[in-house]
Amino acid sequence: MKTNMRVPDSWSHHFLEPPKLTGTLFWLHGTESPEELRKTFDLAVGSGIGELTLESRPHWDYLGPKWWSDLKLILGWCREAGVSAYLFDEKWYPSGVAGNTIQKLDPAFRRSSIRLQYIRYRGPLNRVSLMPPWTHRSRSVVMSVFAYPMSEGVIGYEQGVDLTERLHRPDSPHMHGIVHGIHWDVPSGEWIVCFVIEDKTDNYIDPLHPGAVQAFIDRVYESSKREVGMYFGNPVRGFFFDEPAYFNHEQEIPWGYELRRRFIEVKGYDPIRFLPGLWLKGESKGSEFFIYDYYDFLNKAYADTYCRPIHEWCRNHGLKYIGHWYEHEASPNHGERYMFHERTTEGPGDFFEVSRFADEGGIDVVCNQIIPGHRNRDYWGLPKLASSAAHVYGLKDDLAMSETFGAYGWHLGLRMMKWLTDWQAVRGINHFILHAFNPKWPDLDCPPYFFDGGLNPQWPYFSAYIQYVNRLSYFFREGRHVASLLLLYPGALGYAGESIPFEDVQQVLQENQYDYDLVPQEELLLSRIAGGRLEIRSESYAAVVVPGTEVVTEELLHKLHEVVQSGVPVMFVNRQPARVLKRKQEAMPRSPFLSGTGMHLAGSPSDLPELLRHSGISAQLPFEGSGRENLRILHRIRENQSLWMVSNEDVETAVDGWIRLPGEPDVNALYAWEPLTGERWHLRSRISPDTAHEREFHLRIPPYRSLILIPSVLDVQEEVQGPVPAAYIGSGQQSGVIDIDSGQQSGVIDIDSGQIHFDWQGEARRGLPSWLRLDPSYFGTLAYTWTMDIPPSELEALNRVILDLGQVEEIAEVEVNGTSAGFSFVPPYRFNVTSWLTPGLNRFKVCVTNVVSNLMSKAEVLEDAGPDWKERREQFSIPDDGGLLGPVRLEFHHTIGSERNGYRQ
Repeated sequence: MKTNMRVPDSWSHHFLEPPKLTGTLFWLHGTESPEELRKTFDLAVGSGIGELTLESRPHWDYLGPKWWSDLKLILGWCREAGVSAYLFDEKWYPSGVAGNTIQKLDPAFRRSSIRLQYIRYRGPLNRVSLMPPWTHRSRSVVMSVFAYPMSEGVIGYEQGVDLTERLHRPDSPHMHGIVHGIHWDVPSGEWIVCFVIEDKTDNYIDPLHPGAVQAFIDRVYESSKREVGMYFGNPVRGFFFDEPAYFNHEQEIPWGYELRRRFIEVKGYDPIRFLPGLWLKGESKGSEFFIYDYYDFLNKAYADTYCRPIHEWCRNHGLKYIGHWYEHEASPNHGERYMFHERTTEGPGDFFEVSRFADEGGIDVVCNQIIPGHRNRDYWGLPKLASSAAHVYGLKDDLAMSETFGAYGWHLGLRMMKWLTDWQAVRGINHFILHAFNPKWPDLDCPPYFFDGGLNPQWPYFSAYIQYVNRLSYFFREGRHVASLLLLYPGALGYAGESIPFEDVQQVLQENQYDYDLVPQEELLLSRIAGGRLEIRSESYAAVVVPGTEVVTEELLHKLHEVVQSGVPVMFVNRQPARVLKRKQEAMPRSPFLSGTGMHLAGSPSDLPELLRHSGISAQLPFEGSGRENLRILHRIRENQSLWMVSNEDVETAVDGWIRLPGEPDVNALYAWEPLTGERWHLRSRISPDTAHEREFHLRIPPYRSLILIPSVLDVQEEVQGPVPAAYIGSGQQSGVIDIDSGQQSGVIDIDSGQIHFDWQGEARRGLPSWLRLDPSYFGTLAYTWTMDIPPSELEALNRVILDLGQVEEIAEVEVNGTSAGFSFVPPYRFNVTSWLTPGLNRFKVCVTNVVSNLMSKAEVLEDAGPDWKERREQFSIPDDGGLLGPVRLEFHHTIGSERNGYRQ
């Protein structure tokens, strides 16, 4: 993969001064004064935020005069300040109801769903009297009644007897005499009688009803055009949607406006007799074709009826339509397999069907859904949904958005925020909308809020975090994404048959540095094959990976055959499909391509990396060393120049080893750019011991850290910027340790904690105790001080002195002899203090800041906030440790060997 090997001049400029690409939610209640709104606006913009998403959730007058006047005030400020804005399209989530008004305009607009009741019989029986299910006639109706024969426990849908006409016969009273019954003579054998009931409820709209969707557009979008249309384009970039879905209850299945007629038009047959198979899957072998057809139709109809018109309205007005669906686990009570991919309820049924009608891929990360050190299925799969949608649908600049941090609580500090940002960015998220700036204080509705009425002790460092997010957002959008693999997203196939959780496949790929896109069947069918690779728009893949699925469509089967015949390998994981989906069921044909050259089966996800290597497909970034399972990678090409993001997701141990850049043999140098500190240097390199021509680069990434890597061809006379930062040098644990990154010998002196002083609420103390032990409600900043004598002769011989603070909770800012030596809000808390040392006595000061959560766990000002405050306090205000916990040590590095500005040949 040839690139120009020259770093564009604009990159260096934007690395130091990144554009303001980070967004935030800006909460509006309707009770704030203009002065309060302006103060919060200035805080947000002054921190480096470049975009506001105006949150209507708490506003008392949504779509009323006060709402519009507040919008006009803030939009005017945005225009003056050059800040972009998005408007929420709903009062409260989920989008679609305009503050619960739309479904009340017309009974036909109410949410529609179907449910099943059934009874079993063994015939023959004469004159059976069946009592229909109870219904509220105004909102529920028995839609169909079928009696089906059963053979060896399998329902014969094609032979079902339609009893629906008998429901309303006046001469058929039930034996109880209170309702009409169905009289039926049960033939010989096993039978099951199925009642399908349609229910109408007003908790949500019918998203399949064009009239309900148009009413929503009229109520929200058209009224916004009338009231604030003069701001469309500048500063209003578009509308933000929040979790539209079906919202049927468990054991209910979405139905909708004229669904039966529309299904017949699209699929060519009447669905009515097959409906019980949606619930009775275990007894419905042979009807998988219908389950697939139903959900394929349903989820496409949702996207076409609800998403498409709103998206087209925005596009016609020069605006973007962005937001997210409810794409995460529904409830821990259901277990991790209970995810939205193969069910409806809170989700739209198929992430990719609806993503076709959005201008950015979209997710949200909320409610401590992902936390450092814990890895659920959302951890592996969530961000790749949004970034894959951006890639496979060719969305402008590959934008993938995340609304992030909502309802994490006040214990969320900058350290976790940085880790969560990296976790998303390395999986392709490049548009962050942070939760949230809020002019109201205190507010118990889904904190955190970043300023917290001036009480947040970490606020002085917030702008440094925003600069970090701006850097990542700038470098990893535009251009094109580079991935090795196409990972099939099951879509409706997952409803029709058994399948493995494809997040398990994603885990193995990520732990072995294989990047991929999730791709729905429709896009795979449209893909092109060129040069031995599969192409979808600007993406190109070396192989197709199919998570084990029980069934496939004929179209998919033929496409996989074509792919294999063209020399692109196909890898099934866990199982090969057993059946082709047809009205007349057939077993999977055992054609040679299923077991021949190019078609492979990995018995489990863990077998996949070896199978890929055996097929000649190397990792995206081959790595040998320790911490492989924690190394994440992202590769993009921008302005004909490769760049990588590499991230260590572990919170305790470093990634340490050697990497290669496959496909770029001319590279002899690799820039490492640290997006948190702004430092830059070259990685140490060597000729690979396994080959005579490939160059390897030494990569060491401490916990919580990430790097931008930029390949180049280095002239030996070229000046190289900057030494290796202190955080990226392995800490020596004893005298005489040779550090492989610095090429220097280290001597280490532990600082006696008894010599470290701090002031605790007016009392002079020594040592490094935990703040939680001293006072669990304490929040703020404390200064630790000590002195140390360094002889002049020793100082002259030193190349570098590093102060290692050990454990810090959670921000540390260092001063040496009264001059700042920097700060950090993530480990390792290691500082190069060489420039500020003087011969003789040196004074050290470390200011440590914790989180506001400790205050909130005990704050008396919130005691009268309402009866639910205790529960919310326990959820949002977990006390967190604070303080300098050490051990504290100084490392003395003496030059040995050849080194030139951090780059060693």
